[in-house]
Amino acid sequence: MKIVFFILLSISVSNAPALVADNLVNAIIHVESRGDIHAHNVSEDAVGVLQIRPIMVKEVNRVLGFDKYTLIDRWDKQKSIEMFNVIRQNTPNPTNEKIARNWNGGPKGYKKNSTLKYWQKVKKQL
Repeated sequence: MKIVFFILLSISVSNAPALVADNLVNAIIHVESRGDIHAHNVSEDAVGVLQIRPIMVKEVNRVLGFDKYTLIDRWDKQKSIEMFNVIRQNTPNPTNEKIARNWNGGPKGYKKNSTLKYWQKVKKQL
């Protein structure tokens, strides 16, 4: 009984984003790296399955209000998906398109013409 209570308590007080792997994140993973956890774009310093750049780690930590993630966490699939979910959960009026374009182009990425082609690639994988 104590173990069950502890588990429920720890789940209810946790403010960590859930590890949600759904069609959208799976489509973005496919577009970014084809699922390769060792993917590394040296010219952009983008790494891991979601090709996370240092600026995205900084943005996620800014949104959270504290430094939870490090550059090393970009190599970890679970932590990468958690970072993606921080962006997803903090996208006002979210749609798959808006979330994907913000992931690619930053907080106002959904307004940038440069993210339209990216969205078409993601949409094709959905």
